[in-house]
Amino acid sequence: MEYTNLNGSPSSPSKPFCEASDYDLQFPTWSLEFLKTAAVEQRLVRPRSLAWAILLNAIPSPCGDILMSIRGHRNFYDDLKNKLSMDPRAVIGDDPLSQNDESAWKQHFCDNELKALILQDVVRTFPDEAYFRDKDVQDMMVRVLFFWARSHPSPGYRQGMHEILAPALCELHSDRQLAPPHLSDTLRYYLQEDYLEHDSYMLFSAIMKGLEKFYSTGDVIPNNCGRLPTARTLHSQNEVVRYLERLRENYLVPADSELATHLADCNVSLELFGIRWLRLLFGREFPRSEIPHLWGFIFSDGPMLPNLHYVVLAMLLPIRNILLESDAGTALSILMRPSSVSVGHVCALALYLRCPHEYPKPPPPHIVNNVSRDSVIDASSSVWSYEQQAEEEATSSGSEGVAEGGDVARSLAALALLRARLPPAVAALQAALPRPPPQALAPLHQILQLAALLQCRNHALIDVETALEAAENQSSYTVGRRQLVPVVVLPAKLKQTPPLKPAKQVRKVKEVPLKVFHQVECDSSSDLPFLDPLRLRTE
Repeated sequence: MEYTNLNGSPSSPSKPFCEASDYDLQFPTWSLEFLKTAAVEQRLVRPRSLAWAILLNAIPSPCGDILMSIRGHRNFYDDLKNKLSMDPRAVIGDDPLSQNDESAWKQHFCDNELKALILQDVVRTFPDEAYFRDKDVQDMMVRVLFFWARSHPSPGYRQGMHEILAPALCELHSDRQLAPPHLSDTLRYYLQEDYLEHDSYMLFSAIMKGLEKFYSTGDVIPNNCGRLPTARTLHSQNEVVRYLERLRENYLVPADSELATHLADCNVSLELFGIRWLRLLFGREFPRSEIPHLWGFIFSDGPMLPNLHYVVLAMLLPIRNILLESDAGTALSILMRPSSVSVGHVCALALYLRCPHEYPKPPPPHIVNNVSRDSVIDASSSVWSYEQQAEEEATSSGSEGVAEGGDVARSLAALALLRARLPPAVAALQAALPRPPPQALAPLHQILQLAALLQCRNHALIDVETALEAAENQSSYTVGRRQLVPVVVLPAKLKQTPPLKPAKQVRKVKEVPLKVFHQVECDSSSDLPFLDPLRLRTE
């Protein structure tokens, strides 16, 4: 085993890190039991993608016939690719305008629309990493997701699956880049660059065995184009909603009834943040460099990922005091941004919650709430103080920052704060400076322009996009819509005395229009439609 210092990696493009590697595949180091122990202790070595595949039972440990298993997965992907890539021009007598479900042309157009739907998400994958801006990498991701969706009609492709494929692809690519020149025959075969796409499909399929249930949409089956039907009839609850309800009743309430009651009183259900946590496998809740260690810990339990609920609890309990001191908007804003707790503490606490007699309880993490207890805590002040706290902790710990893509709720919370605070500050500044000095005229004019842009009657609302089909326990009419979560900013005088009769809050729903993209054939060698609907692809 050796430790290699590297400058730059897919998980940390700009910072050096120390990576452990063990490319000898010596028994018992690579036995299943040893890998489980190493994953629990967060010390899996490279090639880490191979360790993940063994933990997920996709391939056997090196003591078994690993070459035959890898060859079988690659042959299966080639057969699937040939089956689902049939040229409709080769079908004699088939009308391109046919609406028959058996028509190869109709399936061809549906496939192109499904690829365009997947491409919308793929072009936004990890925007800060150059590897995922490469067109060939994006096309490969679209193909892997497309073939998986076609071979799994239910749930098909759902938004968020690209963020499961990307870390797996990143590990496979890194293992090939970091491999030493002299390898055994087994590893030389596994790390062939020509089979990166095949192995990505294998690893993604293995991960999705445990996550597939969280992407199901009840008894609603998407059509061949990947779209959900527009019928407004009621359908059964999704598995992810039932899972989160059981988690609350069977685990959160017994562990911390006060926190569960507070979240219920704030109307913050586990669905609002838990759907994203589970479907993305906590990929946005931690820095990218920590995700492989968390995933290895999760994969140590096997392909069905049976202990995810303990990870959710281990993320909630360390911040319980902050949540209990927060109102509805602030609590949701905290839960929708990356966690301030490290992966190491979450894993240690999850082990204790699962087996309290076998694992010790970890010491509480150092989380400081910068809000003074003597001051009035409103939505804006608590959001601002928590932002400062997160930035200070990231600076002091040398963390790589927030998870990929940022956080929509975090940005919109900051926007709501600006809308609430900037216009009054501008009015006070104008009153204090009726005749500003000449050198202050230009800056004051710019501040006035910003204040005018931020004027909005709904400034007390944060537009939070819950993960796809967040309102799944309702009807399919609400699928794919957004919720407006109240973050009420009240003057201090009004907060000192509670209102005599609380006003009934009206639930508002804002509709997100669905864009329809035209189907255009591509003259290049790629079999994908030459579409970039968001104009985000960098050539």
